[in-house]
Amino acid sequence: MASDPGVLLLQLFTPEARANPYPIYAQLREAAPVIRSPMGGWMVTRYEQVDRVLRSSAFRTPRGYRDVNDPAGPPLFDPDGLLTLHRRNWVLFQSGEAHTRLRKLIMKVFTPRAVRALVPRIDALVDELLAPAIERGTMEVVAELAYPLPATVICELLGIPAADRERNRAWAAVVAATIDPMNTPAQRTAAEQAMAEWDPYIRALLADKRTRPGTSLLDDMLAVEDDGARLTEDEIAANATFLFLAGHETTTGLIGNGLYAMLKHPAQLSLLRERPAMLENAVEELLRFDSPVQFAPRVAIEPLEIEGVTIEKELPLMIALGCANHDPRRFERPDELDLARQDPKPLSFGGGPHYCVGAALARVETAAAFGKLIARAPTIELEAEPAWRAVLTLRGLQELRVRLA
Repeated sequence: MASDPGVLLLQLFTPEARANPYPIYAQLREAAPVIRSPMGGWMVTRYEQVDRVLRSSAFRTPRGYRDVNDPAGPPLFDPDGLLTLHRRNWVLFQSGEAHTRLRKLIMKVFTPRAVRALVPRIDALVDELLAPAIERGTMEVVAELAYPLPATVICELLGIPAADRERNRAWAAVVAATIDPMNTPAQRTAAEQAMAEWDPYIRALLADKRTRPGTSLLDDMLAVEDDGARLTEDEIAANATFLFLAGHETTTGLIGNGLYAMLKHPAQLSLLRERPAMLENAVEELLRFDSPVQFAPRVAIEPLEIEGVTIEKELPLMIALGCANHDPRRFERPDELDLARQDPKPLSFGGGPHYCVGAALARVETAAAFGKLIARAPTIELEAEPAWRAVLTLRGLQELRVRLA
């Protein structure tokens, strides 16, 4: 395999690397903690440096869009289009005071207490989803559990009617493809078309909630206030699409990736059966072992150095979360799955001011899915090797077929 870091980095976007990027990550980590990207900018590869950048106030997230005459280059999306309007307002792409204000208002209605209140519903939903698969003795995990569990929960949380779940999922899947750094013109065009339908749908939903208020997250976002500040309709509509997208994509990947990892390491699956009390720690190790989010983008606010490398102001910086999670400088035997690992501490949900707002919900949903599946199916066997989605940033399986006994 090529040893030039730039060539290795490009190989991450091949089908082989999408199925298993970790051998290439190992070579990139050993090459340097900060690597120049042939696509422009830099990649940070090692745990310590990744953790430091995530927590540092010297970096911010990129804007996620470009206006006409933008110094970063020509617009990738229509500057006047609805997709740009949403990306402009996503909390993911906010920074500084704007990010602090928006995140504070969103977190008021996305609290740990609210997540704990969802536990009985999540448990009941997992039971409902598992029942036909257990009776049948087979399951396609992604379609029958990993996707419908978080998608249903985020629909109910946002107040999206159950009958509209599938079309929201379809819109989200198309838009999510544009988060990948190597998205194509065809994907961007499809995302623009999807948002042309998704945006008016969300605004009509908001209009209905203004006349018939309820108790959903969207209702709370309409009502929330902090020191006289309220969310604008553009901010609410945009972050409704972002929360729906982020609220199920990550968890779907975590459940699929995590179960596949345990099936490939049957001794670890047996250990979890014997010691169900270690379920929370197991979820952390599964997050570390095969993160559903592989990269996070950042830019430096001013020129600075990382390990002797000068990072220019506003130059793209790709934070390699999945690569850092396998750094032998931080973890012993990093390429081994060890559900009893002491202090796994994955970087999969980011860190610092942009730590994932839905991390607690994703953990609760995943623990419920694994805990109940293992308890109800004494035997879980892989029916066929799965195929991976053709994206790198949001890593996940297209399907995962298993036999249950």
